Amino acid sequence: MSESFFGFFRRIWLSGLPTQLVRAICVAAVFELLIYLIDRWLRRRLQPVLVRDAEAPPSARVRRRRILIGAPTLLVRAVLYIVALLMILRIFGLRTSAEIIPIAFALVVLGLVAARNALRDSVAGYLILYDHVYSEGDEVTLDEVEGKVEEITLRRTRLRTADGQQVAVPNSQVGTVITHSRAGKSE
Repeated sequence: MSESFFGFFRRIWLSGLPTQLVRAICVAAVFELLIYLIDRWLRRRLQPVLVRDAEAPPSARVRRRRILIGAPTLLVRAVLYIVALLMILRIFGLRTSAEIIPIAFALVVLGLVAARNALRDSVAGYLILYDHVYSEGDEVTLDEVEGKVEEITLRRTRLRTADGQQVAVPNSQVGTVITHSRAGKSE
């Protein structure tokens, strides 16, 4: 029994597998370093934008900062992990250009088409938060709807009107914004 294990171990060790594993580990390490450096760069570049909400309540600041830093970081990580995975699969001998990339491209296109409204809302919400157009607690008029901002997410802004109704406005439909008061500032 030990002889068959030794034979198996010797066959694997003398094959190209250890070299492939070392290459794959090196690719993974380089991509992790790249992700770390891009994350630091993004945080530095977004720092001037993040200080715009210094007067906002801490919970609103934390939520805004998580979205402003988290969305681009997640996108960068996803792209770099996919590239690294394709490189590692190529190291192990899989022809990624002929088999995986066309299928993945088709799935991405289908996903983008299916989720285009959600993506449009999310991009608009990110820009609203990035530009700090309004924040939670502000009295605003969004097109024809007037009320106090209760919550801003990537997909929608929730307002409480003067008569107590709660209105959710998709961020992609926010056109004209009139801010009647800024939370934490005197008029």
